[in-house]
Amino acid sequence: MTQTTMDFEYNGKEYSLAYTINVLKRLDKSGLLAAIANGERPLTMTEDLFAAAFEANHSNVSNRIREEIFRELEDVSEDGSLLECLLEMINEVREEMSPKGNAKWRMSRG
Repeated sequence: MTQTTMDFEYNGKEYSLAYTINVLKRLDKSGLLAAIANGERPLTMTEDLFAAAFEANHSNVSNRIREEIFRELEDVSEDGSLLECLLEMINEVREEMSPKGNAKWRMSRG
């Protein structure tokens, strides 16, 4: 499956942000995804998701640099808002995580 990335250049360096299954699991375990789904953290969710998207390909970039880049980005591009694009990338990985096997299963209620 081809993965969607968010690509840009900042201070002469190319960045390609993405999410992996492991990154998404960490976000889930931290409670961030549940908080967002419940409409919590509206002021910080975009920045937090943006910072987490560095983990797949640029985990060595400091939080300070991630914050600097976030402040410099446009909120909207031809592809939609920053938050919409990050959520689209997350949903792709969520779909990748779903079971896709052929093993049949059933529930037995007693």
